Amino acid sequence: MVDFSEFMLRVLFSGACGLVVGLDREIKGKPLGAGAYVLVAIGSAALMVVTLNFALSGVAEDEAMTIDATRLIQGIVGGIGFLGAGAIMSPRDNGRLKGVRSGAAIWAVGSIGIACGLGYLKEAAFISILIFVVLNFFDWLHIRGNK
Repeated sequence: MVDFSEFMLRVLFSGACGLVVGLDREIKGKPLGAGAYVLVAIGSAALMVVTLNFALSGVAEDEAMTIDATRLIQGIVGGIGFLGAGAIMSPRDNGRLKGVRSGAAIWAVGSIGIACGLGYLKEAAFISILIFVVLNFFDWLHIRGNK
């Protein structure tokens, strides 16, 4: 079981990691504000911890009830996909889609929440930094290519 203080640590750390990515997108005026990134990270982490606690609590010992945490991961990833699609829905005049990187970033932030919820905080921090670097690198390439 994950005690409440560990629950808070995982969820708050997840939110901080989501904020790293979200602030970058917010400052640059990209689709989906910082709040969306933080909420996706926090929600994913909280769902993972609560599911783990439920599975380990013994409540699910009834043979009719089975718990598979990987199904929750699938649900989180699929659900965030709909949110990401919303960021991509507006096409540009030149026929290219707008918001694809933001859509991919919100999806990737879900993995941060999942990692934090499972207790992989170092991995989540690394994922956050990597997403930040990748987004900024491609923003830099885009700016450089338009000169």
